[in-house]
Amino acid sequence: MAVLKMKNIRIAVANKDLKKCVSFLQKAGVVEIKQTEQLEGFGKKDYLSQRLTFERMVSTAENALEILNKKAPEKKGMLSFLNGRKEIDEVSYQKMVSKSTSTIMYCYDIVSLEKQYSDECAEIGRITIEIDELDGWRSLDMPTGFKGTKHTACFIGSFAESLTAGEIASLLQEKGYEGTAEIEVVSSSKIQTNVFISCLKSDAEQLESVLRKCGYNYVSSPSATLVPVERIKELELRKNGLEADSKQILLLIEKFSTFREEIEFFVDYYSSRAKRYELYGDLKQSENTAIIDGYIPEKFAEKIQENLEEKFAAAVEITDPEEDEEVPVALSNNSLTRPCESLVSMYSMPSKNDVDPTSPMAFFFYIFFGMMLSDAGYGLLIVLGCTIGLLKFNLEDNWKNNLKMFLFCGISTCFWGILFGGFFGDLIPQIASTYFGKTIAMPKLLDPISDALPLLILGIAMGVVHIYYGMALNFYNLCRRGKVLDAIFDVGLWFVTLTGAVVAIVGAMGGYSNITPYGLYILAAGAVGLVLTQGRNNKGAGKVIGGIASLYDITSYASDMLSYSRLMALGLATGVFAQVINQLGIGTGVVGVIKFVIIFVIGNAISFAMNALGAYVHTIRLQYVEFFGKFYEGGGKEFKPFNLKTKFFRLKK
Repeated sequence: MAVLKMKNIRIAVANKDLKKCVSFLQKAGVVEIKQTEQLEGFGKKDYLSQRLTFERMVSTAENALEILNKKAPEKKGMLSFLNGRKEIDEVSYQKMVSKSTSTIMYCYDIVSLEKQYSDECAEIGRITIEIDELDGWRSLDMPTGFKGTKHTACFIGSFAESLTAGEIASLLQEKGYEGTAEIEVVSSSKIQTNVFISCLKSDAEQLESVLRKCGYNYVSSPSATLVPVERIKELELRKNGLEADSKQILLLIEKFSTFREEIEFFVDYYSSRAKRYELYGDLKQSENTAIIDGYIPEKFAEKIQENLEEKFAAAVEITDPEEDEEVPVALSNNSLTRPCESLVSMYSMPSKNDVDPTSPMAFFFYIFFGMMLSDAGYGLLIVLGCTIGLLKFNLEDNWKNNLKMFLFCGISTCFWGILFGGFFGDLIPQIASTYFGKTIAMPKLLDPISDALPLLILGIAMGVVHIYYGMALNFYNLCRRGKVLDAIFDVGLWFVTLTGAVVAIVGAMGGYSNITPYGLYILAAGAVGLVLTQGRNNKGAGKVIGGIASLYDITSYASDMLSYSRLMALGLATGVFAQVINQLGIGTGVVGVIKFVIIFVIGNAISFAMNALGAYVHTIRLQYVEFFGKFYEGGGKEFKPFNLKTKFFRLKK
């Protein structure tokens, strides 16, 4: 277990090599850039316009990519999301860069085609609506925009209800129309009545006023020359032409899908360039020199220094951070424990006073998860699933580590399942007795159902070991920081006190009365030591009161130890749930077998999901609350190097 030692790095690089130097650092991905203090003769330069140019290009490319993904989606498997970014070597990288000018032109073409397609679809929609509106006017033998003759006025429109000619005439009279009018119902439905109304020119103004009061509406898109049937034909011809044209546009967009990979690379490449220009704007620069300050893990420092000074006109200085400087934290662990680094960072990164908790946490995490799930069948499913994922897919580091973590959890689950004799509950004995008339007893060292008390004792015993380990880490950490007396008084005496209590309890519960007094003597000695030392920072009587009050913490330790009873509870729940599923499903005959298979698959899927989730959550709780609480402060800042944060490609190193 280790926290990588950090160094300060200062790079003074000639402005002529600044862009190449920053590009090198971004590809190396091992330096976290920090703000440089004010230096005489140095200031910031404005790179905003260049950065915005790149960001606009990225936005255009992302828009083009989104269009391709909608109009010509890439065919992918159901689990393709597990495949990480495509790997690309330096030669291919440079070749793709050389295509960037043509790639952005493709993006502009795609965006332009999409706009044309959207406009034509909107026009098709408008025409469709107009055709639907004109459909009720097919029997009208004059244009819908006809206004009348020399002596008559005509009104062609509709009412938003079903009306007869007589009802319309009565309605007009009710609203105050005194003239004469000829009313013809062209078509009628439950929600609309299309009408042709004519009157004398002298009555037109009054009739129009009354019609408005009656809820009358003119035809929305009247034609001055074409009758409805002819207008519909004209619109249908135009609609057909637009639909054919829009299909051609889609085909053109689909052809651009052959450049999808180039566009994805363009997004990554120019996003990285935009990030570099953002950094340029933050650097302190003089007329000829730029300063780059940052943090770098010690194991990379020498190599990076050599490369920078060899490739560029640059001077590199590597120094130790100040004693009170808050440096970022990067973890470094072996392949067995590295998968649990994400659990540590999810809680909090170590502070400069902490030891890396990943390795001890990983060991107990795997053990506790397996003990809670505790079914060899479920463990085998996890092992197979994770193994296939690791071998078949090109996984990103985070996915790879997660699958490795659950692979180790699955192995642990198989181990505990064998100890407890559980393989999908009592599946094998049930099948043997029901379908083959044989009695098979699964070998087991401990049965969670019939031996619940021993399992409870085992769980609490493992909890005692877990808590003791956390206290030991705290003892070591205090000694490492030169606080030996604090380690002895605040941790060592609690070791003595708790050990005495454990010995006394084990003696009383196990019938070993001869060791119980010794446990009480050890307990008393530790308690006296705590009373005498825990109030040492107080004054006067506060020393004694503080010491006595500290004994109350024994209830906290007792509570923490009892929390490990969940190891028994969840292990028991898994076994009982699986057995109930088997008992509900088992049956004879063809129907019985079919019923058994259905109940077995569905029931175990639910059981697996619930119990695996429970094991994960409760195992994390035991780590974060009971274990970390004994030694771990956290609060460190995670190391975030300046690197190629890409969506689609990753550069081979």
